[in-house]
Amino acid sequence: MKCIYCLEDKPNNFFVKTEHVLPQSFGKFKNNLTLNKVVCDECNEYFGNNLEISLGRDTLEGMSRFEHKVKNKHEFKSSGKKNRINIKVDEGPFKGAYAYREYSDLEDKIIIKPIPQVGFKKVDAHNYEYFPLDKIPDKQYLEKHFSLNTPKPITVLGCTAADAQKHLSEKNISLSSNPDGEFSLSEKPSDWGCVVTARIDQIIFRSIAKIAFNYLTYWAERDIGQGFVFDSSFNPIRRYIRFGEKISFPFVVIIEKAIMYDEPIVGKRKLGHLITLDQSKNKLSIVSDVSLFNFNTYSVLLAKDNKWKSFSLRKGNFFNIANKEVLELIPRDMISGQEIIN
Repeated sequence: MKCIYCLEDKPNNFFVKTEHVLPQSFGKFKNNLTLNKVVCDECNEYFGNNLEISLGRDTLEGMSRFEHKVKNKHEFKSSGKKNRINIKVDEGPFKGAYAYREYSDLEDKIIIKPIPQVGFKKVDAHNYEYFPLDKIPDKQYLEKHFSLNTPKPITVLGCTAADAQKHLSEKNISLSSNPDGEFSLSEKPSDWGCVVTARIDQIIFRSIAKIAFNYLTYWAERDIGQGFVFDSSFNPIRRYIRFGEKISFPFVVIIEKAIMYDEPIVGKRKLGHLITLDQSKNKLSIVSDVSLFNFNTYSVLLAKDNKWKSFSLRKGNFFNIANKEVLELIPRDMISGQEIIN
């Protein structure tokens, strides 16, 4: 048997695991779309350990799993204090401080906690600018931009004064034995108002591309034949997904549009995941749009300058979070009055 990703011929017992078109970490659906005997267990394991773990734990879509109860809050696992999610306090005396999310057994909820950091009082100001311990600027920069000789010049968050002093000593900066600005967790940081931003890198794009290629494989098996996705036209996208090999143009881009035609670019949309498959408008490429929680829309280039001018796989599915069913979407130009796609 041959794997659609590594293209290696392997015995049947190397294809035991079921590959889900949409990772199960984003929901288990009654009539889920699955692949069998086409993704080898080695590739399946690689994707789980290297791509899907980041997509689930380290994206805004991954965070949404707990908001929409796709995952129970006690299952929350942080990617750590250094990740793609950036959380900054946006109000109160610690405005500008960095934070991360963590599940609290004591409070039985996901809470906000400060990362280990120090804040320096700004010149001619009462507020502080914060730096993680491993990103503290050199002393010359600090003396130029901050008031180090005023009362309470430094505040310590998320760690002890002793831990902060170890890093400050490398910059020839000293704390008092009990700095006035030292932070106490009794301040309930979980109640802070925060601004959350996210960095989307190639690992996340590859995760999205895998969903799209899985989706192509699922429908090609049924409507064209299993051999279709083994064509060399798909080698660039499969090698990008499996090995991270890039080419001169992007495989995945974020586009500012809703997949369902009657929904706004910005605003409330139906709650669910969407995947579609079609030719590009110029009929030269095969593309798939993917949106997790109907949030960002990722457009995936599966094959460029394809030789199948008559490619007719125009598919769309809506993974309904509310009732756990996978629904079919109909292209807009084929029918009206139903849930339809552009």
